[in-house]
Amino acid sequence: MKRYFEFQDSKSYKFWQIEIEGSNFTVTYGKIGTAGLAKVTECASAEAAEKEAGKLVNEKTKKGYVEKMEASSKKISKRLSLTYDEAEDGKTLLEKMEAFVNGPQAADTEALVIGAWEEAYETSPTEALTLLFNSASKLPNLREIFVGDMDSEECEISWIQQSNYTQLFTAFPQLERLHIKGSTGLTLSDAPINHTNLKALTIECGGLPKDVIQQIATATLPNLEHLQLYLGVEDYGFDGSLVDLHPFILTPSFPKLKHLGLLDSEIANEIAQVIATAPLVQQLESLDLSQGTLSDEGAQYLLASDAIKRLKKLDLHYHYLSNDMMKKLKALPLIVDVSDQQDIEDDWRYPAVTE
Repeated sequence: MKRYFEFQDSKSYKFWQIEIEGSNFTVTYGKIGTAGLAKVTECASAEAAEKEAGKLVNEKTKKGYVEKMEASSKKISKRLSLTYDEAEDGKTLLEKMEAFVNGPQAADTEALVIGAWEEAYETSPTEALTLLFNSASKLPNLREIFVGDMDSEECEISWIQQSNYTQLFTAFPQLERLHIKGSTGLTLSDAPINHTNLKALTIECGGLPKDVIQQIATATLPNLEHLQLYLGVEDYGFDGSLVDLHPFILTPSFPKLKHLGLLDSEIANEIAQVIATAPLVQQLESLDLSQGTLSDEGAQYLLASDAIKRLKKLDLHYHYLSNDMMKKLKALPLIVDVSDQQDIEDDWRYPAVTE
């Protein structure tokens, strides 16, 4: 017996397969389009193999893996990025973008990742993005865009200079996934956002400006399933409050939303208190309040919520919870990630991602 599953979010596109042969089963996993890695497990009997395989299948489906009759085809993706040496030699992201949009790969590309550009802590990718938006007709199959895929050695997350994405939403009406890293100088849209096909939106930063939060809160995104927002701290751009998050929490404005992430926050306890009884939770499958300053005070509201118990996954990793609270949360009838406990005796508590 062979069963095949796939998982997709704003960062991942991977498969997981299990095949039972007698008292053994083989698990194969990896990125879509690759052969993946295989692991064989020997069990005491065929019945034991089926039982253990069933447990693994349940774990994967709870994490969001979807069973399919056949494997999806490999995505055609392109990554544009400048190395340090290229930047030193005077090369630019704009030059690479020009070569790409005018080259033979553009028409077939489904996913575009933009990494480091020249002096990302001082200059934005605006010129290259403007060219990309103006060249949309040359990229009819583009469905995913990730701008700012760089590590801290290339540029600290809170230093990344971002751009204005207003034109993107009209240029690429078929876009399904948008991931932006960095929020300095970020404008999501100067006009009300109305995009029919966007399924996933992630903004990863050290501090999310209130203006951007409001642009998302007032957006019309009828097919949005995955929303992941790093809130961060005031020193790096977060100038909002709990009230600015109410449209996401108290008024379910995205009818197909299944995953909400409000993470990396100094107000994690306040968010937990409001969201624990919010109508929105009724439609969610997973909730991410990780990488913030969540303590027992906020976790108690989650623990007492019947709606939270109906989720498939609750991600709280990187937290300031006591051992007793961690134990109580792990006993809930869902997957709860309470890894990476911080020093709860420390008077100063910080989110995980700032600079």
